[in-house]
Amino acid sequence: MKKKANSLQSTYHSKRYSRSRISYILLVFILMACSGGTILHEYHDVDLWDWKTDDTISFTLPTITSSGEVAATIGIRFTSSYPYNDLYLRGTLECDSSEIRTDTIKVCIYDKKGSNEGDGFPYSTITQRISPIEVDSGHVYQYKVNHFMQDQQIKGIAGIGLHLKSD
Repeated sequence: MKKKANSLQSTYHSKRYSRSRISYILLVFILMACSGGTILHEYHDVDLWDWKTDDTISFTLPTITSSGEVAATIGIRFTSSYPYNDLYLRGTLECDSSEIRTDTIKVCIYDKKGSNEGDGFPYSTITQRISPIEVDSGHVYQYKVNHFMQDQQIKGIAGIGLHLKSD
């Protein structure tokens, strides 16, 4: 009887050890995935009912410590009150307050059937890769976003986000 109890206890400790080990390995993978060189990941709210062409959303990059190419993704939070299929944005990259690049970004909000391309509630969110950004250490960078739709003011856009990640 005592041998059977030791066997059960050994099996219990073995399973417990295996679960702990698997949990540890999963935690390591999750931490590695999360720490993948994110430089900036933030959203700024815009006036949901009255975003004007000259209302600029500015993202200031943290101090750059190494030169190189940075992957960039823009995010759009929107509601069903957005009246168009697409959103046209102008993204301007500045270095030390001097404009060095302007991007024209077309974001598809609804497909041809009128289906929402994003996910989330209460706002839908769409992310889209944009041209990578070349940075040099020791400089101050800003990325500024405006819409340039035919209408000077639009409704239904709740926020604009920028995610920058080093390789």
